[in-house]
Amino acid sequence: MKKYGVFVCLCYSYLVTNKDINIVNFANKAPNFATGPKKTPTKEVAKETFPMPSERFLSMTAHEMQVPITTLSWNMERLNKVLGEDAVKQDIAKILKRINEANTRLVTLVEDLLNVAKMQEGAFLVAKRPMQLVEVVRMALRTSEREVLKRAITVKWSADSGQIPLTIGDPERIYQVTVNILSNAVKYTPRGGTVTVTVRKTREIAPANVVHGVSDEKIKADYVVCSIEDTGIGIAKEEQVNVFTQFFRGQKAVATDESGTGLGLFLVKKIIEQHDGAIWFSSREGYGSTFFFTLPVMDPYENNNNNAKNSDS
Repeated sequence: MKKYGVFVCLCYSYLVTNKDINIVNFANKAPNFATGPKKTPTKEVAKETFPMPSERFLSMTAHEMQVPITTLSWNMERLNKVLGEDAVKQDIAKILKRINEANTRLVTLVEDLLNVAKMQEGAFLVAKRPMQLVEVVRMALRTSEREVLKRAITVKWSADSGQIPLTIGDPERIYQVTVNILSNAVKYTPRGGTVTVTVRKTREIAPANVVHGVSDEKIKADYVVCSIEDTGIGIAKEEQVNVFTQFFRGQKAVATDESGTGLGLFLVKKIIEQHDGAIWFSSREGYGSTFFFTLPVMDPYENNNNNAKNSDS
């Protein structure tokens, strides 16, 4: 049995270290929420330079990967020892659970690092098409069900898909945004807390004090806004300016047992900016946070044109 455990470890190491294999493909994929024809992906990210000191990058990567990899190795060794024994099913189940948790943490880390690397290279692609944000958010909620139940979190959900217009965006990328924000809300909310998710229409991209890259003539227009509110640990006022920067994690977040790369919200902001939207938050330490993001409503004339083209073809 031991040789099979070693084989699994070697395969896993190969997947993690081989630059030609995208480990993200081994994670669960978000389904297609599009309501219109899929378009060819285009490079929507400007070839922007993201400062990333190599020493800090390597230090952070080594530190964050050390714990899950060590956990994988140690539990695999234990698994090799108990596979041939009797009455050990419960022990095996516990070991496999720990391996799975470490694996999930490692995959998330690698996925975040790969996405940042793609942004640096101008290769982070989005495929915009008509989509219903309500359906994307619902799937993100279903993805989070296990953690919600595990932590006894109450989730309140409010939206009427019949009243929410279509937006233009990449459903998989917006799913990624929603899952990241929702995951943070659940992780940093104490047991028995509440997370409230809403989707509604609005007539402006964001409050006047929010920085975004949308031109002045598009500020007052039709948008759909998603808000995710929690009753968690909140973010200290002096730390809030750094929330969307690379590798940032608040002191309270670091003090918890929850893992994180400090890259999630950085990526989330870049994705929303690619979609001509805005993202912002309000937070009070010890009381919780609310994150908002907006997406522009699809031009109905554009949808009619697309339908006409599809019928002609």
